[in-house]
Amino acid sequence: MKFKKTLIVGGTALGLAGGAFLYQGTDGMENVLASANNNESKLIEEAKISEAEAEKIATEEVAGKVTEKDVEKENGTIVYEFDIKTDAGETEVEIDGMSGEVLQVEVDDEVDNQDETKSSQ
Repeated sequence: MKFKKTLIVGGTALGLAGGAFLYQGTDGMENVLASANNNESKLIEEAKISEAEAEKIATEEVAGKVTEKDVEKENGTIVYEFDIKTDAGETEVEIDGMSGEVLQVEVDDEVDNQDETKSSQ
C-alpha cells in the first residue's frame, strides 16, 4: 500500500512541476510576442509615412485585399510588407517607410498552380 501512495504523490508532484514549466513557457512566448509588437510600433513611429498610407500605396500598385501586413527594418530601411490576395493569386508588395516608394512587387502564383491541378484532374 505504501508503494501506491508513493507513486500517486510522485505522479502528482511531477504533474504540478510539468504544469508550472508549461505555464512558464506560455508566459515566455507572450513576452516574445509583446516584444515583437513593441518593436513594430517603434518602427512605425520612426517611419515618415504611416502604415495606412503605405497600405494605400500598395493597393494602388496591386489591386486586391490585404491579407497580412508587417513592418521591419531591412538594411537600415523601414519597410512595410503587404500580402495582397488578387484574382491571380497572392502578391507581396514592399513599401519604403521613409519615402513611400514601391521597393518590390513579388507575385506568388502557387495558389493558381494548385487550382489548375485540381481542375485538370
